[in-house]
Amino acid sequence: MKLQKRPYLIVPKLIIQATWGGDYILKLKGWNNKGFLKGKRIGQSYELFSETKLLLNINNSQDKNFIGELGSPDESTIFNITNYRKNEDFINLNEVTSFYKKIPLIKINQSNGNSFQIHLKKARDRWLPKLEACYYLEDGIVTFGIKKNINLSEYKKACLIIEKKLNKLSSLVMNKKIAVEKARSFAQNFIKKVNPWQYVNIRTVKKYEAVLGALGVQHSWEEDRKFPQGLVNYEIQQDIMDKISTIRCFDKGKIKDDGSVREIHIKDYFKYLDTNPNHNDIKKMTQKRKGSRLLTTKHYCLDIFEIDKEIVDKTNGSFSHIFVREGRVVVKADDGLVTLSKGHSCFIPENVASYKIISKEENSVVLKTFI
Repeated sequence: MKLQKRPYLIVPKLIIQATWGGDYILKLKGWNNKGFLKGKRIGQSYELFSETKLLLNINNSQDKNFIGELGSPDESTIFNITNYRKNEDFINLNEVTSFYKKIPLIKINQSNGNSFQIHLKKARDRWLPKLEACYYLEDGIVTFGIKKNINLSEYKKACLIIEKKLNKLSSLVMNKKIAVEKARSFAQNFIKKVNPWQYVNIRTVKKYEAVLGALGVQHSWEEDRKFPQGLVNYEIQQDIMDKISTIRCFDKGKIKDDGSVREIHIKDYFKYLDTNPNHNDIKKMTQKRKGSRLLTTKHYCLDIFEIDKEIVDKTNGSFSHIFVREGRVVVKADDGLVTLSKGHSCFIPENVASYKIISKEENSVVLKTFI
């Protein structure tokens, strides 16, 4: 079958995060009161990754039959019975692009706190490298880098003490000797006394800023009463799962409903932590926009287009991923078009030489990711 030269509406993979998700993503997409998604705490929406589904027969994100799928962050599992049937309703990403193995993972995240973590510059032991960049959709609080002249031995000791306490609380919950709510309360009070935040840089990030994560550098997303929605961002990274790329030393005392806690990797974290002061300065990693270009790396690039009426863009031999930050647009190529409302994405294969983005509302803004 000859490939059509057209954009495809993307089915997002939605990840439930009961301990740190919220309702921001579903509201953004207009799905907060829709079907099986109603009341779900969504922490992530995969807008593009290696297993993305592209719709054949639905071309408007406001179509009543269009909805995302609930899935796992670490595997291709889909939890709900899919609305879409292979060969009739969708095709897989690898059927339309030669960039399949190089596709970045693009996510919308809402997180009320996540772990202290690092990613590596090159493969070591069980770990693969992962370059990631965050474009913030709202103001929020992050940690980025360790403070100058801290005592790393004391920092490591604090993490070990917390891990020991959390494992004990986890065991008590799993053996039904203490309620999970009480264990969480004990954990938070204990962590406040140890205070691992004393060793890291705490920074406020602004809406529409972009930060390129320095590999090997401490980073996390934080909770703060000033920002009840937590940290909300649009994240682009290499498509490598967390379980083989994210090294954690502290998980904020998160205890799941069944009493289990996430794996922590304190030894490897301190073995590979980058302590270079230049790399631990968020100002030096904040990206400056030049024209439409906000971000350039060897793994992905990001452009921003403010569209008054319409623009003509080219793929230049790459795929184009289009996400609507504001407004509503039509994306049109030789063999078809899609209509995208705020919070939704489409994929344009490299066989499309050029395409139009036509604004259907005032002040439409789209993000374009490509290689």
